[in-house]
Order: sequence, then structure tokens, then C-alpha cells
Amino acid sequence: VAFNERDQVVVQARATAYVEALRVRATLDRVAAGQPLADLYVPEWIAAQEEFLSVRRFGGTDLATLVDPARQRLRQAGMTDDQIRVVETQGAVQPRTTLTSPISGVVAELATREGMTVMAGETLFRINGLSTVWVNAAVPESQAQLLRPGAPASAHSLALPGAELRGKVQAILPDVDAVTRTIRVRVELANPDFALTPGMFVNVSLEVAT
Repeated sequence: VAFNERDQVVVQARATAYVEALRVRATLDRVAAGQPLADLYVPEWIAAQEEFLSVRRFGGTDLATLVDPARQRLRQAGMTDDQIRVVETQGAVQPRTTLTSPISGVVAELATREGMTVMAGETLFRINGLSTVWVNAAVPESQAQLLRPGAPASAHSLALPGAELRGKVQAILPDVDAVTRTIRVRVELANPDFALTPGMFVNVSLEVAT
């Protein structure tokens, strides 16, 4: 069993910042979608937000011509539209932001610690989903020609007695083991309860063309 590499997200710093607090402290910790990962203090947002708020307080008949460029500078500084909306609604500078997990899964990579300075574009977390997993099945090369991508598959594990996990052949990989004369077949399995974890072994049944 391996991670589904297509169910993977990277969480980056959108601006140069200081890591004030880590909410997740170890790799392979499980996280839920929307769960806080880290609190960042972003000094360069302060001046841009003060300019934006000053323009809004200035008033005048042609306010849009001043506010829109100021809002665009906030976006260029790495702020999202939701964050800009908070500044606009509260009318106060918001120099801190909390990074959250876009998906549910496990922290496969943790590349920061509290007190560190991080640069714009720097990867802080890599998160792998577990709702589906890949199984790399070893199929004798004499039988691999019977398989097709999309063919139904099922798996059983000694760690999950009585459970049958359903999936399909995702790809037949161009990779032959010279010793065992087997071809790797990638099977994608549903993993609704996160019962399968990378590194486990399973027995796979594949439906083949007759």
C-alpha cells in the first residue's frame, strides 16, 4: 500500500513571515480539512493594509479609482480575497494569518518550526489524503496482458479480517522485476475509514478479460 500521489497538496507561505505557533508538530500526524496548521506573523502586510484603510477612510466621489489599486497591492502581497474582506469589514490591520489544511489526511512533510522565518513560496507542509490509496500489485508478466486500466479490483488484508476493499486498476506500469518476472499494476482502492495505511500488505483480486 502506498499514498495516492494524486491526492496530495502543498501548503506554502504566501509572503515572508515569522512562524509564531505550530498547531501540527510531527510528520504523519492526521489532520482534517480546515484544521489549523500554523500561525504566521506577516510584517509586510501592515503597510499595505494601512494604505488600503486610509484610502477607504479618505472618501470622495471617485473612491473606486483609489481603492481598487490598493486592494490589488494587498493581493500582490499574498493576501487572499477572504483576508482582504476581513480587513475591510473590521477596519483594522490584520498582520497575522492562520494556515489551514485544504484536505483531510496525514502530514507527509513538515518543513518548519516555531520561530523560523519563512519566505514567500516556501513549502511548509505536504499533506497526503487517505480517502483513497494505491496498491502496487505484482502480477506475473504472462498474465499482465489480460489486464486493462479501469478493471475492477478488490483487496483483503490480514490486518482487516473479513473486510473487502473495492477499487480499480489505475495503471499498468512499464516496470518489470527482473528476478520475479512480475509487472507492477497500480490499483486505486477506496479507503473510507483510513483502515489502509502506506506500508501494509494486501492480497489483490483482479478481474481480467476472458
